[in-house]
Amino acid sequence: MSYSSTLHNNFQNYGYTPSIIMSAVFLALFAISTSWHLYQTLQRKSLLFMLCMVVGGLVELIGWGGRVWSRYDPYGSGYIMQVCCLVIGPTWYSAALYALLALVIGTIAPNRSPLSPKMFKIFFITADVFSLVLQGAGGGIAATATTQSMGHAGSNLMLSGIVIQLVVMLIFVSYGAWFFSRSRREAEITGNKVDWLFFGIALSSLMIIIRGCYRTAELSGGFNGRLARDQDTFLLDAIPISIATFAVNFWHPCRLLPTEAEVAGLPKVYSETTLNQGEQAIGMKNY
Repeated sequence: MSYSSTLHNNFQNYGYTPSIIMSAVFLALFAISTSWHLYQTLQRKSLLFMLCMVVGGLVELIGWGGRVWSRYDPYGSGYIMQVCCLVIGPTWYSAALYALLALVIGTIAPNRSPLSPKMFKIFFITADVFSLVLQGAGGGIAATATTQSMGHAGSNLMLSGIVIQLVVMLIFVSYGAWFFSRSRREAEITGNKVDWLFFGIALSSLMIIIRGCYRTAELSGGFNGRLARDQDTFLLDAIPISIATFAVNFWHPCRLLPTEAEVAGLPKVYSETTLNQGEQAIGMKNY
């Protein structure tokens, strides 16, 4: 295939030729963060649910790899890969954040939350899985569409999934902020460690919300809309999601969530029973 033919077909798919520099930068960033997440998660067996961050990172890497592939082979599966993977990747990050806050609630002050840690996890992760299914199905339909109507149907299905994810994330942040304000007495006992953990969760969640707003606007215009055909605005997906994953790296529960030994030396308001309740809520035991 000639270079001019490759450019032509990339323009048909994207409206531009994917930048190799942009792809290389984000491949490197997600590779670093994902490797770091794997190392951090394995430090504490009670945090195995944080492997969702690893899965999300791997999905992002596949998506960015697909963009590189489709740059040089527009007739291959790279375009489909990047459409599907870069849409659903952040859903895995959301799942990790939901399970993490459930653990924090059970560890810090379960009595301050109307929802038990278990019910909190069930509600938010069920909604997350539902949005994941919609986004994945929509991405598959849109990427393989042979007619304009199929393309619109896939785009609308993806849009529905992203809107659900965005709304659920807004509810999650609101609930987390409310719980944070109610549990100040318990959190202060640990010094500022839990405050920094809340900060990491909040920053990561905010970035996912920003990305969700961009994706909602992008898909509202369809794959031939102005936003979808502009490579520069695609940074509104790439940059927030890379910040979201690194925020959890920097303020990770393996360092900031109290261990059983630390809880044993704290006042009664912060009991070992409370810690165990939090960890059992996500189906894990501390090591």
